[in-house]
Amino acid sequence: MFTTSWLWIAAALYLLFEMWRGWRRGIARHGVSVTALLVAGGVGWIFSWMTGFVSDRIVPLPPPAGRALFGFAAGLAFYISAVVLASLLLKKTSQQKSGLVRFVYGAGGAFFGLIFGLLILWGGVTAFRMLGAVSEARTELAEHAGGGTLPVDRGLISAKASLEHGATGKLAGAVDVLPADFYETLTKLLKVSGSPDVAMRLLSYPPLQKLLAQPKLAALLSDRDVARAAAEGNYMALLANPQVVAVASDPEVQESFIGFDWQKALDYALQEKSTSPAP
Repeated sequence: MFTTSWLWIAAALYLLFEMWRGWRRGIARHGVSVTALLVAGGVGWIFSWMTGFVSDRIVPLPPPAGRALFGFAAGLAFYISAVVLASLLLKKTSQQKSGLVRFVYGAGGAFFGLIFGLLILWGGVTAFRMLGAVSEARTELAEHAGGGTLPVDRGLISAKASLEHGATGKLAGAVDVLPADFYETLTKLLKVSGSPDVAMRLLSYPPLQKLLAQPKLAALLSDRDVARAAAEGNYMALLANPQVVAVASDPEVQESFIGFDWQKALDYALQEKSTSPAP
């Protein structure tokens, strides 16, 4: 069971470890690592923008998934290359002969280690909250089906609850890169996708029926290949279907989906039939 105090202790120990590692690597090596980590995001974004016309055709996923994969690969390759070159070309703290230079190298490396650790913890907050939201949905679906809860799910749910409680929750909400309601929406969406009855209630929601009645979407839903892939749960074939890709990249369709109130639709689907409110 995770508690808020243990999370703070674990975070503090991790930061101390990164500072120790930074001291050993030195200001030059670890400075390059932190700079490369920050620059990698920009490199990935530029690469995805430059290769978008290629990735959208090569990767069998709706846009902009291909661009995101290309950008992530480019950013990761840049970061790894920078770290390897820094390790080969630059000295670490123990290789400095002068005591004063060795101290400056170590202290500077420890500072960059602190920055590196804070960046990793920043991303970790988002990762744990997202995994906890997934575990919440898995647990509720398992309990509804009469099954048990996995220990890893209990741990992730506990970690998410601790991150969202009290002063820790305020800090996590302030630094999280995702909107506050993202995790609740993700949990609801997974619950809907994990239950055929609930999914059917979602499709029966009148505003959603009106949305799906658009000519382009109606034509897509009536396509035999699309219907077969959806019925079989073959999501890769579904996402690779040219008609699905064309409709998903259509600006008019994208605008209608962005403007749709998905929270109300999910809430409607998750209500019991006897208590389903009128939309």
